[in-house]
Amino acid sequence: MVPAFGLSELWDPLVRRDPHEFYDRVRAAGRPVLQIDPAGNRFWVVAGHADVLAGLHHPAIGHEIHRHCPVAHRPAGPDGDEVARIEARQLISLDPPDHTRLRGLVSRGFTARAVARLEPWITDLADRLVTEARRQGRLDAVTHLADPVPVNVIAELVGVPEPDRPRFRAWSAAIVSASVDARAATVEFAAYLDELAARRRAAPAEDLISDLVAREDRGDRLDRDELVALVQLLLIAGQETTVDLIVNGVRLLLGHPAQWQALRDEPALASAVVEETLRFRGPVEIVPPRYAFRDVEIAGGRIPAYDRVGLSLWGANRDPAVFARPHEFDIHRPDVRRHIAFGYGIHFCLGAHLARLEARIMFERIAQGLPGLRLAADPRDLDTFRLHQDRLPLVV
Repeated sequence: MVPAFGLSELWDPLVRRDPHEFYDRVRAAGRPVLQIDPAGNRFWVVAGHADVLAGLHHPAIGHEIHRHCPVAHRPAGPDGDEVARIEARQLISLDPPDHTRLRGLVSRGFTARAVARLEPWITDLADRLVTEARRQGRLDAVTHLADPVPVNVIAELVGVPEPDRPRFRAWSAAIVSASVDARAATVEFAAYLDELAARRRAAPAEDLISDLVAREDRGDRLDRDELVALVQLLLIAGQETTVDLIVNGVRLLLGHPAQWQALRDEPALASAVVEETLRFRGPVEIVPPRYAFRDVEIAGGRIPAYDRVGLSLWGANRDPAVFARPHEFDIHRPDVRRHIAFGYGIHFCLGAHLARLEARIMFERIAQGLPGLRLAADPRDLDTFRLHQDRLPLVV
């Protein structure tokens, strides 16, 4: 019997409490499942591991629908609204050739070798955070443990001076919120970046802004809106998703006492904790908007041309065809490396190496320095599937 679905079921408050039952039924349906999103758009959900992988590198599924559909909304041009122009140049919203060009300008700063050089600096920061947490006794995992690491690391990479970093964090939170403050935050951030780029033109430093400005001046086809969009993406993707990864890992460990004890006994398991947290509760539920450029056969069904395709990383990473006992959190899992929490193909997360390093160091240091850490609330009372965790009270 084919499972039945409500047309907007994925956004139902009861489903949002644990969307995995929904994704289980999508996989069982053996076809893409039509949903209507809150804006009234058609949205086809794909949740099988093999099907999501196929969608992530399908030549007829991509972001820039305006290049294929004659009636699709066109991105703002050079004389258009500033916020719309910047949004249109986001790396995660582009297809080749622009995606290839822009990603190439920043990718060398995020290789495994480049990221590894940051390990001593990140370790020192983590040690200071753990020491302060131990002194306080009661703390919030977001504010006192997770937030400061990616905020400072990305700011250091980009070249944001330390006194400016609180504003850097506030802009990121506002932009991610998609609230009325998001537009103002984007405009303020763009103005700040104009000023910072001007400073780096006058006095280059060893940071990403200096490198991008130099490339722009050498004629590498990086305009002002592209520069702002690139750094804004790093600001958001490099902070918000890593904060979620660290907070979710702490919550899952403390909610599974045997796993928490295993990490305390063997801190080298921290890398495994990172991977299982990414699989079990990764920071991205559905990849950024993609569309079918023509009728597409996928996941046992057909998605009509120009409709949105919802490739669910959460669904793929709980697929029982790939992962044994997929709904169990298990840091000893032998099949964990098959997860696709960072995506796949040309849009594989640029900061994956950095996020893994930051989270591993934090889990190691927390296990060693805060062995008595526990949740200050009943795990059953926590909003487990909130997309961005804003608090997690703890007791040392």
